[in-house]
Amino acid sequence: MMKSVIALTCAALMTCGLQAQINGSLNRNAAKVTNAIEMGKNKVSVSYTAIRFGDGKWQKAKDNKDGYEGFNKFAAKKPIGSVTTSCDLTAAGRTIPAGSYSMFFTLHERAGWLLNLKPAEGESIMWAMHLKDTASKSACMKISIEPSDTDDTCAIAITFGDKSVSVPVTVKAKKE
Repeated sequence: MMKSVIALTCAALMTCGLQAQINGSLNRNAAKVTNAIEMGKNKVSVSYTAIRFGDGKWQKAKDNKDGYEGFNKFAAKKPIGSVTTSCDLTAAGRTIPAGSYSMFFTLHERAGWLLNLKPAEGESIMWAMHLKDTASKSACMKISIEPSDTDDTCAIAITFGDKSVSVPVTVKAKKE
């Protein structure tokens, strides 16, 4: 009986990883960051809380497959940030209609970390984040919007500790 109680308590605590990251003492005063880019008359902005990672403990959530459901539900209820676009976009092959979205990260057993953009109404637009090693480790999450040498394109770069991903973004051409 005692072992069951301990196991359930540990499982519950592990599903609260994101909550601890956002609300824990380590992140109580974490910086709020906003980045924006204008491409012609089109504007994209990203706002987020630059959570600190506590020596890479965020990566341990991926190892706890039994905790994914609780982790993902909490992430959707307590987004890490938001994305607003004045125009339709294509990002990593997905269409993002003009509007405002909450932004959060979830876990999937096969895909790993997923970036989610959720409109006020409807389902999230999701991407598997194929994280790669970075040259230097960041003590907190960083999200930047990087310009490109091509009109109407940019990239959203996301850094988690010693891992990062860059999501290509293009202003979607309007049909005449």
